[in-house]
Amino acid sequence: MKFSKIILLIVIAFTFNNCDHFFEFSVYEANVIREHKNTTAKNLELLKNVTTNSDDFKFAFITDVHYYYDDLKTIVDDINKRDDIKFVVFGGDIADQALLKEYEIFYDIMTTLKKPYLTVIGNHDYNSNGAFIYKQMFGDYNYSFEFNNNKFVVFDNIYLESDNEVDFDWLSSALSDNANYNQVFSFAHIPTISDDITPEMQENYTSIMLDNNVALSVHGHTHSYSYEPGVVSYLIIPTVKDIAYGIISVQKDTFNVELIELK
Repeated sequence: MKFSKIILLIVIAFTFNNCDHFFEFSVYEANVIREHKNTTAKNLELLKNVTTNSDDFKFAFITDVHYYYDDLKTIVDDINKRDDIKFVVFGGDIADQALLKEYEIFYDIMTTLKKPYLTVIGNHDYNSNGAFIYKQMFGDYNYSFEFNNNKFVVFDNIYLESDNEVDFDWLSSALSDNANYNQVFSFAHIPTISDDITPEMQENYTSIMLDNNVALSVHGHTHSYSYEPGVVSYLIIPTVKDIAYGIISVQKDTFNVELIELK
């Protein structure tokens, strides 16, 4: 009996020593390695070195990878062929079950992207320990940045899966200096047409967009395409599964939207 216990301990020790991530598919594993941390801050530093000689530039919007990693790689490869895209925004649902391994696969694919990229947190990214993983790997759920005298505001509007309050006060504050910029662009995973936010939240969001002269509000989540131009325009880009992404062409006081379909 004592001999059997010794053998068992040897087997366990051997297993741990020969497996980089023994619990890599566990919902409890949430320790992001150092090299993968603070990705948003790193990409914002990269974006500072991206230049343009005019008011005109383009950025891409990808969203909802879930577990369609091959399709994400196809889109990344296509964007890499284009010199006109300055940066990429990923619109949420980086993961499906929000396992650490899903985040790591996404991270590894996005390291092949030859442009800076920024992320929005999606509702699936809140599953399991996903919110904690996202915070370590990327950073704040709400943040903003500037490029070529335009402002870009990234907003966490996840309601059902999150324990956090949707911070509309932060959104209003982040947009309050809109008069200082050529145009303002807002990003949130869930669009106002979705039942996954309340009617009160929909009204609050659209009022803030209108009051702060937002040019375009960009979303994912529905896995379908929709574009509604207006005083504030609203854009929804389909899922990565459709091998599609959006390109927003920005001029000094206007913009154009293009859906790229690779199928």
